[in-house]
Amino acid sequence: MHDTQVRVSALQRSVAAALAAVRFGFEEETRSVAAALAAVRFGFEEEYDEPRTGYSLDLALPSSRIAIEVDGPTHFLLPDGRGVRKPNGHTLLKRRLLAAAGWRVISVPFFAWDGLRSAGERQAYLEWVVASQ
Repeated sequence: MHDTQVRVSALQRSVAAALAAVRFGFEEETRSVAAALAAVRFGFEEEYDEPRTGYSLDLALPSSRIAIEVDGPTHFLLPDGRGVRKPNGHTLLKRRLLAAAGWRVISVPFFAWDGLRSAGERQAYLEWVVASQ
């Protein structure tokens, strides 16, 4: 029997929880993403199935076509000689196909997220990454 239960990583839970406190300017009334996995707020949906591409999006705001991809270590190649980690082919393909389908894809890489220690730093990072892309 095939297990169809969706599994969400601790990294993804952490990003979703931080989004709960971030205020964005693209909603008339600011609400927040789910602080718990089962609750969905602010229009973001966890593990949203994108119908045109067939991809599952970690966090999505379908009304604005914004996808937040929480990219753990398996989304990246090993660091190069300068310590830079580049997205792997699968991750690049997913981003390109989603962009071609009209999505604005925002990556939250694990190495950036893990360097943020406080809730305030994480919220500021999310505000910055959304505003800058």
